[in-house]
Amino acid sequence: MGSANLKLSRRQVLGVAAGGVVGAVGFRYLTLQLPGAGQRVASAAGAGGAWASPLGTSAGRAAHLLRRATFGYTAAELDSAASMSYPDLVDMVVNQQAQSLPRVADATDYQAVVRAWYEHMATTPAQFPERMTLFWHGLLTSDYRKAARLPFVVQQNELYRSTGRSDFRTLVNAVTFDPLMIRYLDLEESTAAAPNENYSRELMELFTLGVGNYTETDVREGARAFSGIRTVLVDANGQRIQPPKLKGSTPAAYAQALQQLIAQGATFKGVLARTQHDDGVKTFLGHTGNIDPAQALDIVLSQPACAAHIARMALVQFCTPVPSTSLIDSVATQFRNSNYDIKTLMRAIFTNEAFTSPDAYRSLVRGPADYMVATMRALNSPSLAAMCMRSGAAMDQILYDMPTVAGWPSNQGWVSSGAWLARLNFAAGVIASQRSFPDPVDAVHTQLDGVVGPDTASVFNASQSDGDRWYALLASPEFQLK
Repeated sequence: MGSANLKLSRRQVLGVAAGGVVGAVGFRYLTLQLPGAGQRVASAAGAGGAWASPLGTSAGRAAHLLRRATFGYTAAELDSAASMSYPDLVDMVVNQQAQSLPRVADATDYQAVVRAWYEHMATTPAQFPERMTLFWHGLLTSDYRKAARLPFVVQQNELYRSTGRSDFRTLVNAVTFDPLMIRYLDLEESTAAAPNENYSRELMELFTLGVGNYTETDVREGARAFSGIRTVLVDANGQRIQPPKLKGSTPAAYAQALQQLIAQGATFKGVLARTQHDDGVKTFLGHTGNIDPAQALDIVLSQPACAAHIARMALVQFCTPVPSTSLIDSVATQFRNSNYDIKTLMRAIFTNEAFTSPDAYRSLVRGPADYMVATMRALNSPSLAAMCMRSGAAMDQILYDMPTVAGWPSNQGWVSSGAWLARLNFAAGVIASQRSFPDPVDAVHTQLDGVVGPDTASVFNASQSDGDRWYALLASPEFQLK
């Protein structure tokens, strides 16, 4: 159906959107569970300001976990998850084995890589690895612009997929030598004579420790420790080779030559050029010696603030927008005691009582990419990937195009009138692109737990077609929250 056929009025839909904004920033309707599937949905409002939480049921807990640890699920997948014990379900999710991103014809084409990633997030049965890839992309940030015509975006994307569920020491070491990170934070410009402080600062401030847990002296000494890191191209045997030259070549010919090398197993990697590395004595975070990058990372991870910083960032993304000190400490202790095992970190979050408490229900706001992939999965329509790429900018999230090195906002930070209107426009575009729809009433039960507010119920029941009902569902605050 086309968008011109939508029967919902602009006032009705904007009313749902306004409810979404209000709901996302804290005020939430008290709603009742829906009765059995039918042509209308019911809701009742009352005092109390909280959703009627279904987390006391196995189905409710399973849906809650899948919404946060993955991007979406079918009714059959939800039934299967609900039939398992909750601890077994958590183990099944965190132990999913990643599926590689399908080969992109031109690995130097940033847009082609991102489109392939959207399609992959919408289709792979191994959703948790993709969810973690998106999490690390938002925390250990990089920007596509400095990749130029090099395959650095796809390499970092695969790095987070393959390493993002191992241990944090392995991950942060790999990131330090990742070509896109090297370019993004100017490590290639850092020499013994002129150490560049960008990576040293952001590593401690944003990636591992947080503000107040290092000094300016640590930044300077850390820059010395990380000096000399360079990017090289190696063949399938690990031998260094010369990349094709862009100068004097057309972009198409350059890309083709580079693609041929990549098809033969060539890849870019970071190495430490000893001639450019400062091998003098340094004092970094209380440790003195001839500290190199690997030693500097070990020192960073030995700081008490490291586990707490990562735990807090993960809790904000997966559990609660404002984690308590005791919750952070509990998760951080398990993370640190496991030698920074990332699966242990996530298992500690998903099995904590705070994760399944009534207050946790719909307490997080889906980020734009999360929302759009959830939409593709709900409608079983991965062909919407191109639309996702076009729509992300208006929602304030373009993958591999961060506003700052601090990454994107979270939860309430996604809530603005303009960004919310962009979500409505995306939903309208989605509806206009579809020829048929799954049963929308079944979707209310599956996707929304049968728990909706009065505004959503009113708009849904005013709809005259499946397309209108799906529009009401996708535009609702209930679908925007998780």
